[in-house]
Amino acid sequence: MGNIERWLLGLLSVVVLVSCVCATIVFTQVKSLKVEIATLQREIIALKLRVARLDQIATANEAREKPSSEPPKPPPETRPDQASLILSREEIQLIRDYIKPAPVAGSVTESIKVGDPVTGETIPFPSPITEKVRKLLGARFTIRNGVIVITRNGSHYADAVIGSN
Repeated sequence: MGNIERWLLGLLSVVVLVSCVCATIVFTQVKSLKVEIATLQREIIALKLRVARLDQIATANEAREKPSSEPPKPPPETRPDQASLILSREEIQLIRDYIKPAPVAGSVTESIKVGDPVTGETIPFPSPITEKVRKLLGARFTIRNGVIVITRNGSHYADAVIGSN
């Protein structure tokens, strides 16, 4: 009887060892799949931005190619088709923590409001901000008269204005 017990104990040890190896392999695969999913999600975001940019270029090319008999219309003051960008207090504070406009010396000229056209250079938001505030992905900002002016992706109008405190 002692011989059978040894064989059973040996078989049980082999089964436990094989199951531990299988469990380790499964956990490793799950971890690598999670990393791959995160990478693919980042690639999808970048591709969506490229597609949006290509769509804008295509519509601009179509507008240029199509002869227009009407005189061009001036851009409207406000855009009723798109609501302004609404940011929570925490999001505004996060933006203020990362972007610190220089104080305005002298008299402040005209202040900018939501919906006003934004001319000049804009800067993309830093990735630490866009990782925490996803609605700012692709958005850009500029600083005018000591306030932070935010434009959405492809927009040339002020979608949000963050004043100094």
